[in-house]
Amino acid sequence: MRATYVLLGLLLVFALLGGASTDVAQLRRMGARPPLYGFNPRPEHLVAPLFLHGGWTHFACNWVSLSMVGAALESVIGSLGLVYLFFFSGIASLLVSFYHNPQVTALGCSGAVFGIWAARVVHSWCPPAEDDRFRYLALFVFSVLLTVVPAWMGVPVDHAGHFGGMIAGVVGYLAFRGGGILRWGGLAALLGWAGYVARPPWSPF
Repeated sequence: MRATYVLLGLLLVFALLGGASTDVAQLRRMGARPPLYGFNPRPEHLVAPLFLHGGWTHFACNWVSLSMVGAALESVIGSLGLVYLFFFSGIASLLVSFYHNPQVTALGCSGAVFGIWAARVVHSWCPPAEDDRFRYLALFVFSVLLTVVPAWMGVPVDHAGHFGGMIAGVVGYLAFRGGGILRWGGLAALLGWAGYVARPPWSPF
């Protein structure tokens, strides 16, 4: 489970350096994006927010969730697959958030975690189907409810980012499992999308 431990370690390092804070100005200095209505984030805004959290509670929830689901997926798809899906789902979730919630400072790896969860569920149902596939499905539904219920109680939740990461997790898993041109094609499509969103203001496109 080396990749899981590396990702958890990176999250912890960023948190200890000040990346688990309720001080929005500090988080922006570390790479969190400001409100962007013109869709011109800098490149670091596409990656750094995955390792930044709005306080220790937010960090703890994502850290524990990733420790469980990361290990569950890495055991069947390998370390490279987990890293591929973490960044594929995470970056896609940030991109979706840019479009749907440009006024929100997107933070955390929740989108990546949802993507990894979705990928693990798909894997459990793909031929040959696993005996405990219903358990993974139930845990995934429970995770979705954990992010929906707080929103009903007035807690701000970036649903667009979460569900964008979830869909990206399925797409990324199928691309990675397909190997070869599908794996590299999926990555190229994501980077092309990211490059278009992060294009400088003077870009002709």
